Amino acid sequence: MRQSRYVWLLGISLFCLISIIALKTPQTVISTMADPQYGNSTRTTVQHFWKLMDLRQTDLARDLLKLPEGSLDESEFKAWETRLNKNPMLSLQKVEFMTSDLGISQGVVVRVFWTSPDQGVQHVTFSNDLIQTEKGWRIQRIKRINDL
Repeated sequence: MRQSRYVWLLGISLFCLISIIALKTPQTVISTMADPQYGNSTRTTVQHFWKLMDLRQTDLARDLLKLPEGSLDESEFKAWETRLNKNPMLSLQKVEFMTSDLGISQGVVVRVFWTSPDQGVQHVTFSNDLIQTEKGWRIQRIKRINDL
């Protein structure tokens, strides 16, 4: 009877694995397991980008960007990089998606809430345009809609 449990567990595990692969291409499944921000959702990419910014891993966050050199979008990213590095107490509270397209569209509007002991809660709204690449979704435009 004991070995029957292991057979059932193995069978259920194989069923789940086959279901995942049947619903998604093997390349997508393997890429997502190896590289978490390779999701097939624009929302996942934007949320992961801000999480990396909060962790001050700006080099990894920069990998999620596909911005033209010297553009206003690149200067916006550098300004946030500088702001986060200057104020270590500034931390991400939440990322609120203003669009309700469930990650299907290539344009995403988000409101990012930051908290700081000396300034309280601040929110900034961004408009992001994303593009599908062979490495997953990449942010090709990041535009601040309102100021702190």
